[in-house]
Amino acid sequence: MRNRRHMDRAQLTRLLLVTSILYVIGFYFIGSAIKPGYSQLSNFVSEYNATGTPWAGTLTYAGYLATAVLLSAFLVSAAPLAQVSGMSRWGFWLLWSVPASYFLAVIAPCDAGCPIEGSTSQLMHNFLAIVTYFGMGASIALVSLASKFRAFKLRRTFILLVGIAFPVVFVAMVQPEFAPWRGLLQRSLDIALAASLILIAWTLIPSGQQAHQAKS
Repeated sequence: MRNRRHMDRAQLTRLLLVTSILYVIGFYFIGSAIKPGYSQLSNFVSEYNATGTPWAGTLTYAGYLATAVLLSAFLVSAAPLAQVSGMSRWGFWLLWSVPASYFLAVIAPCDAGCPIEGSTSQLMHNFLAIVTYFGMGASIALVSLASKFRAFKLRRTFILLVGIAFPVVFVAMVQPEFAPWRGLLQRSLDIALAASLILIAWTLIPSGQQAHQAKS
């Protein structure tokens, strides 16, 4: 019975992650379709609900808030199952930076164009963006240190590189010369993050059968 509950929770955890990723994909494409003049290549994700722009309220709650809730549910479900310890456990808790990166757009939406300087909300948005992006990079890099990844060296290498890429790409995408491509750079990080979370969920969260075999 206990093994069955573990298996059900592992399946629920993975389902929540896949649902979160699919929801984000839908959110991005629907948001860009209804947002006048929005470009996936050059606009930041946070510009979906920029203050005073069309559909800002709808995309705040149906987009960012809903995504933050789904990702939070995934982490709550995964927490007791994840095979992490030491630094990788710290990394796992830092994964809360992921839902926080979406929730920041709810509490501190950016100004139109998402400038470096602007309103109080914009300045708070910029500060929280730095915290969450560097937090996500650190979390992914630290989780790659989990002992379970020793048997999956390619997965570990990929996740570690993604963790290193986060601060590097973040700095690049706020540079003026990359303005035409900053949306593409940000979405590349989103794709790499999604792949990393999938690898983490399928490597560090054993199914009920795997857990049973480990105890045998």
